[in-house]
Amino acid sequence: MKQTINFCIQFTQRLLMKNLFESSIWQTKANNNRMKSIKIYIPILLVFMAALQWSCSDDFLTEEPTTALPSDDVFKSIITADAALVGAYDALSTYSFEGLYWPIMSDLMGDDVMVVPGAGNWGWFVEAYQLELLPNYSWVDSPWWAAYKIIYDANQFVAYGNTVPDATEEQKNELVGQGKALRALVMLKLAQLYAPAYHTNPDALSIINVTEPVDANSEDYPRALNREVYAQIESDLLSAVSLLDNNGEGSRADNRYDEGFLDKRGANALLARLYQDMHEWEKARDHAKAAYEGLELMSLDYWVNYGFSYRTSETIFTVAYTLSDNNTYLSIPSFYYPIAGYSSIRLNDEFVNLYRAGDARKEYVIYQDDEIDTERHFTTKFIHNNQVGNAERISIRATEMYLIEAECEAELGNYGNAQDALWAVQERVFSRSSKSSATGQALIDEILLERRKELFGEGFRLNDIKRRSLPILRKGDHWADADFVFGDDNYYRLTFPIPQSEIDANPLINEEHQNEGY
Repeated sequence: MKQTINFCIQFTQRLLMKNLFESSIWQTKANNNRMKSIKIYIPILLVFMAALQWSCSDDFLTEEPTTALPSDDVFKSIITADAALVGAYDALSTYSFEGLYWPIMSDLMGDDVMVVPGAGNWGWFVEAYQLELLPNYSWVDSPWWAAYKIIYDANQFVAYGNTVPDATEEQKNELVGQGKALRALVMLKLAQLYAPAYHTNPDALSIINVTEPVDANSEDYPRALNREVYAQIESDLLSAVSLLDNNGEGSRADNRYDEGFLDKRGANALLARLYQDMHEWEKARDHAKAAYEGLELMSLDYWVNYGFSYRTSETIFTVAYTLSDNNTYLSIPSFYYPIAGYSSIRLNDEFVNLYRAGDARKEYVIYQDDEIDTERHFTTKFIHNNQVGNAERISIRATEMYLIEAECEAELGNYGNAQDALWAVQERVFSRSSKSSATGQALIDEILLERRKELFGEGFRLNDIKRRSLPILRKGDHWADADFVFGDDNYYRLTFPIPQSEIDANPLINEEHQNEGY
């Protein structure tokens, strides 16, 4: 009997981990989008509860499953806590968050891609591409609330992950570390979008720094300063590095590692991004190297044929989503791929011309007559897996870490090391290339150009412009103009406004606390 019960527990655990919960088991219900009016529900299909109660009898699978679990009970078992963790990560895949809005707008607001505004696009992301966002637009409002929903979830793990009675110390550390890493990931993206770049003004108003579980009776929070937010993210990630398992070694309830969860490698990668924003070049370099250590970059063949459809040898963290996570057509491949979806994102022709002959990355570019608008460049970099709506959003990969290393070494004056890191990226995709001999600003410019060519469509361009105070100049077949440099009156357009719904609901944030220009 004991053996049978153990089998059923393991079986139902795997079902829970994969399918038997809604997209997030912490369902935040905000009254009029009010931050403090939160009611937490935990809808889980707890089949394993029946297994424990009825000793996994022959009638087990015919019993009516328990459909809800009180929030107080989530951290009474490693199985329920681990299922809750899966739900928190699953929330990343929603279309208003990492599944679509944030990565796609982070490129559309730059100078390399554009959206076609024709009837087939139904107005998606047009205002973001035009740099005409307003505080009451859904492109501004929805990502904000989706982000704070995940932060609320993460706060639960930070506060209660070490209280699970049947968890080992390693499992408790994992739960707390995952909560801190997940919170840091979301807070960093919020700060990059909704606040001025850190290096330009560490004392600028940033996002709301919520690090404790909240309920309907909790106090409201004001906007924190950039330096306070970045210090919190740094603290979370340094703690996560010490708490999480070594790269590739999972200690979650099923002892299974998966790139869909942040581990020590992922936390190091996020620290590299954080310090890159802060222009802390030595720290960014060191954490980037720790993140990619032991990983093999994709080969040329794999890069061309599979690189962004599936997890690869260089994947550090990925957000996978299926038809159960998103509306079928609200996915990244739907907007980029020439068929099967909205198919409304195009590459700027001036950007395409940056690729030299022999660069394998041009294999992703298709030039054809566009039925929606005119002749433009499509990309097949992002495609659906098997059916429309199934996709992988590769959020962190080793190549990005090499490029961070290269940029940092160049900024530190270690030009040979910078050239080596840049060459590691170039040689696998450009058969006719040779290692750069540039130094100084010329080398930095070459590395930044390589970031554009390598990472387009992955959600980096807007922050790259902001964190280096670069000009934005749209040329070629862009249909919405943008031509301004840091310090110009229009530069504020690269920062999202604080949502009007937050200002209306939060007495500690008013119009005086809105971002400049809005």
